[in-house]
Amino acid sequence: MRFYSASDTIRTGSMLRQITGHIRSAGIRILLGIACLLAMTGYSLAKKPFEVVHFPSGALPGSAQGKEKTPIWGHLAKPDGEGPHPAVVLLHGCGGIQQSYFDWAQLLARAGFMALVVDSFHPRSLTSDCSGLSSSASPTARTLDAFGALRFLNGLEFVDPDRIGLIGWSQGGITVQYAANAHGLGSRFENSFKAAVALYPYCIADRTYAVPLLVLIGEADDWTPVSECRKLEHRNRERQNDVELVVYPGAFHAFDNPAIGAGFYFPGASGQRHWLQYNADAHTDATERIVTFLKDRL
Repeated sequence: MRFYSASDTIRTGSMLRQITGHIRSAGIRILLGIACLLAMTGYSLAKKPFEVVHFPSGALPGSAQGKEKTPIWGHLAKPDGEGPHPAVVLLHGCGGIQQSYFDWAQLLARAGFMALVVDSFHPRSLTSDCSGLSSSASPTARTLDAFGALRFLNGLEFVDPDRIGLIGWSQGGITVQYAANAHGLGSRFENSFKAAVALYPYCIADRTYAVPLLVLIGEADDWTPVSECRKLEHRNRERQNDVELVVYPGAFHAFDNPAIGAGFYFPGASGQRHWLQYNADAHTDATERIVTFLKDRL
C-alpha cells in the first residue's frame, strides 16, 4: 500500500491544472475554428439584436380616423450594409408574437431585407385573439397597422420605398389579403406593398389582388381549409397579378414553427380545436420559396 504525501498532492494538483489548461486551450481553439467557419459561410454565432421601434397605425386618406391612430410598436432587424435595402413587414397570427416570427425576421435580414415584426396585440392590451372576438384587432384594424408600418419604413433613409413587401401568418395572412386586395381597404392608400405572402391563411376566395400573392398552406390543415385557397388560386389564374399557391402534403397549421414540435390541439373560435404540428420539410421549402419570391419581386 502506498501513502500519498503533501508533495504528491501538490504535484498531482499541478498536473491536473496543466491538463485542464490544455483542454481549455484546445476547446477555445475549436470554438474559434467553428466561429471562423461560420463567418466564412455567412453565419454568426450571435444573432443581431432587434431595434424596438414605435409608429402610429395607418389612417384612411380623408377619414376622421386619422385623429385616433393606434400607437403601434415593432421589432426591426437590419441587414448588413448601408442600403437602401428592400424591406418586409411581418404580421403575426392570432396567437400573438412568438419566437418563430423573430427567427423569420433574422433569416430575411441575412437575405438582405429590412424586416419589421409588427406587434398588433400588446398595444391593444391583448396577448392573443384566436377566438376572433376582439374588434380592436380585426383584420381591418391590422391592415391599418400594416400601412402604418409601411409609412414608417418609407421614412427610413436606408430603406428603398419602392421595394417593400408584406408577409402574414394565419390571421396575419387574412390581413395580408385585406392589404393587397385590388378593390378593398388596401386600394385606398396611395402607396402600397409591391408583393405579398400569406402562410396558412383563411383564403377569401372572391378576392383579386393589386400585387403578386404567394400562399403556402398544409394540405392537412384543419383550421384554414386548403379548398378555399384552391378556389382563390383558380379565380386569379388568368389575371395580371396571379395567386401562386403551394400546398404541402401531410402538413398542418403552423408547419413552420419549430417550437410546436410533434404537435398539439389548440383552441379556436366557437369551442373548436385545431391540430398544430411542425413540419421540417415544409418549413425548409417555404423558406427557400419566400426568399426567392421576394427577391424576384422587390
